[in-house]
Amino acid sequence: MKVGQVPAILHAEGENMSKVILSFLGTGNYTPTQYRLDGKPYPDLSTPYTQEALLKRYEEEGWVLKVLMTKEAEEKHKEALAERVKYEAVLIPSGHTEGELWQIFNAIVDSIPEGAELIMDISHGFRSQPILALAAVQFLQVVKGVRVRRILYGFYERTTQGGNFFDLTGFLDLIEWTQATRDLLEHGEGLRLRKLLREIHSHSYQVEGPKAKKLTSVGEALDNVEDALDLLRVEEALSSAQELLKHLEAASEDVAQLPRSMPLGFLLERIRERYRSLAAKDFFSPEGIRAQGEMLHLLLQTRRYAQAITLARELLVTLACVRQNWDPREERGVAEAWLNAKVKVRKKKKKDFTEKDSQALRLISLWEETSDLRNDVAHAAMRENPAGARQLAQIVEKVCDRVRALLEDYPSWEEAGIG
Repeated sequence: MKVGQVPAILHAEGENMSKVILSFLGTGNYTPTQYRLDGKPYPDLSTPYTQEALLKRYEEEGWVLKVLMTKEAEEKHKEALAERVKYEAVLIPSGHTEGELWQIFNAIVDSIPEGAELIMDISHGFRSQPILALAAVQFLQVVKGVRVRRILYGFYERTTQGGNFFDLTGFLDLIEWTQATRDLLEHGEGLRLRKLLREIHSHSYQVEGPKAKKLTSVGEALDNVEDALDLLRVEEALSSAQELLKHLEAASEDVAQLPRSMPLGFLLERIRERYRSLAAKDFFSPEGIRAQGEMLHLLLQTRRYAQAITLARELLVTLACVRQNWDPREERGVAEAWLNAKVKVRKKKKKDFTEKDSQALRLISLWEETSDLRNDVAHAAMRENPAGARQLAQIVEKVCDRVRALLEDYPSWEEAGIG
């Protein structure tokens, strides 16, 4: 896991700590002050060190303190701080080179044990140190299963000669929301986002202020849409998209009232844009068929190739029904038989269709290609000469794009017949 050379660590405690306050110590001339945390002052405690203020607040709950310090900070403050609180010193370089920055990152990661709870104090982080701390915190959550309780910034107000801690944990949540939204948009995976929406909803009922009403509903509606996409429930996907848009509209009111969640409004708008094109009432109407084309595009975007090629094949059956004035629900078998027959005729006599039937030619050609691709996917390569995975994905993308292009000509299909 090492990226650069790991700096020396002065161990004062064992490595089985489960609750760690990790703080930076600088070289400044710190003024004694009474710090406030969560709006409450520490009684009878005036200290120049945020580290002491935090440990006094959390020590009874079993938290221990580790302090990141350069050689210069060690020379200036190590002994003075040690006279006030018990802590473990973690030596770090100054960070003048890229290599030293990686050493600082490694020092942060190495100082926190697996599965620990963490409070990060960046009050005296210098230059790039707070950014490194944030990156390390993200890394720790994934690699070591660390639970980040708080990220705090303590500052001294010269005009009032008082100190106060800002809680910056919400900004870490913002990174989580962003990553969860990216999971959904790029991979169709909404589990993390649903979990976060549920947590935000629940948190609003644990604190004073406005209460969320629809955030949990958005998560559930997202699940319904994505499950329908995964399992190719076309009509259900389109109707679920309509329901999701309703919940998103209501959720925007929640977000506007919850200060910590306001940035989530931008992410919810991205989600609205993603699913708006799927919302259609009648999935065999021109609007509904275009929505299915957007559904096909979405499946390709999220690399769900098996679902995409299956849907592409069904769309061609639907278009054949429309062309021949067959019921797209009840007479799909008739349409498939007709398409298969036309493929056979086309193979025997390539000039069977006149120039005015260019759409028909595209339909028949795509049906032949799509059916073969669907079979290759559906039979799990248990056939002669199956395509390799990467090659198959590329072919599926190209064929599905051509199917979508055919759908764009949908209005003109009502004016023509195969003949």
